[in-house]
Amino acid sequence: MRHTRRLFTSLLALLVLAGLSTSLALAAPPAQDPEAGKAVWGEALCQKCHGEAGEGMWAGPLAGSDKTADEWITQVRSPRNRMPHFSADKISDQMIIDMHAYLTTLTKPESFALADAGLAADAPAGQQLLVDKKCVACHGTSGPVGGFANRGETPTVEAVLTQLRTPRNNMPMFMAEQVSDEEAGLIAEFLASQVAPSALPATGGSGPSAWGLGLLLLGSGLLLAGLAFRSLKVRS
Repeated sequence: MRHTRRLFTSLLALLVLAGLSTSLALAAPPAQDPEAGKAVWGEALCQKCHGEAGEGMWAGPLAGSDKTADEWITQVRSPRNRMPHFSADKISDQMIIDMHAYLTTLTKPESFALADAGLAADAPAGQQLLVDKKCVACHGTSGPVGGFANRGETPTVEAVLTQLRTPRNNMPMFMAEQVSDEEAGLIAEFLASQVAPSALPATGGSGPSAWGLGLLLLGSGLLLAGLAFRSLKVRS
């Protein structure tokens, strides 16, 4: 009886210790790696807006931030103001944590002023939106017109909205609260104004088929040959 009681007490103690160990492991914050964060910062799009050393550029500085890593994650996933949304498949929580660990080791700038795009006062509304919505950080004041040209697409409103709402590659997502459909239309209008009419095909359209041209030439040749043969036959 006494042996059974001791065995029961030992098992109970092991279970308690195991539970405490699990709780501590779950409660432990994720490991932070400033070196990994520095590497990610150099590759991520974050520096395009916030500056190469987090000193601020098209958006406020992050060097020496007094925000916590959790607050950074919240801002990236459900951002305030004009910052776009970065999903976890583009920037993971661990990447944010590591960047936070790196940026907080840097000195916070004493002052900050937003970058100046140098637009004229009468610049097209779509171009002004490229600056206001921070698109200029990655695409410059001309916007992503080169990307559309490389893909053989016309920068229509539909094409611009598709890229904003379901972006390709590493581009973050802009919701309607950040860039409305109407604003997307003005941006598309500005992008299209930079493209010569013959430079891009109409979206969804296609040029003449090579096979079609070949058949047309062959048919014309046969027709001419037939007419020539008929003419010779009549003369004879």
